[in-house]
Amino acid sequence: MKVKRTALGGLTIVLILGSWIFNILYFQQLHLKEPLFFKYHMIVNMNHGKTIYINFLENKNEGKKVTGIQFVDFPQIRFQIYPDQSYTHHMMMKATADLQWNDDELRGKLPATINELFVYYNEGPPAMVPIGEIRIVEDKESDVVDFLGSSGSSDGSGTYTIRTTRKVKLEKVDFAGNERLKAWLDLKLAAVPIKDLKLPMNIEKGEVLPLQYQWSVPDAEHAADEIFQSKIQIHFRTLDGRVVIESVPISQYLRLTNAQVRHLVRTGGELE
Repeated sequence: MKVKRTALGGLTIVLILGSWIFNILYFQQLHLKEPLFFKYHMIVNMNHGKTIYINFLENKNEGKKVTGIQFVDFPQIRFQIYPDQSYTHHMMMKATADLQWNDDELRGKLPATINELFVYYNEGPPAMVPIGEIRIVEDKESDVVDFLGSSGSSDGSGTYTIRTTRKVKLEKVDFAGNERLKAWLDLKLAAVPIKDLKLPMNIEKGEVLPLQYQWSVPDAEHAADEIFQSKIQIHFRTLDGRVVIESVPISQYLRLTNAQVRHLVRTGGELE
């Protein structure tokens, strides 16, 4: 019986030591000293898709938390923060803000480029945090197409369907955004790769044009953990010679695995 008690006591000590070592390793490698904000290459159109979203990682339990964020030059843009995804030791948080179409003060400052956030914390002073690049633009509505619908998925795929309201000539379809992202985007019109289209082409009034896109970001790239929201530009020419450029928003939504989150935390959030 004494031997059993000794063995049990030894096992208890081992478990306590194991737990202690685990906690030390966690704080050394996986505990975030500061919430980790992701980098963006985002274009937000006041007339299409007027929501701005910001993702960041926090420790799930103890540690520094974000209580509020703000664009310094646009204090009227108000964010709401809520939990988005749960991981073993961390929580993905999301902050969203809807741009108000009747905000004349904001429209008067467009186009605008934002590279930093002013972040408030539950402890310590607020700080400016780099977030890549968010551009807010106001593309004018046109009388050339109607937008029929759109869809997007967490695998980086999506569709956007438009219908012409008059006879036009389609001259070009291209991608507006960070140059290095173009190699990771597969873009098709009516299931035909854009590079294979015979342009210019005549489009009849009422013709439906389905656009399909697919992001294919290499897993080995740190940039795979960035968030993209850019736009496709469709160049039309009307019968009277006017050039009309329609903008279609495209997105990739962030879905990380526990392994990816651990990698980001260990590397200090080196996303590029």
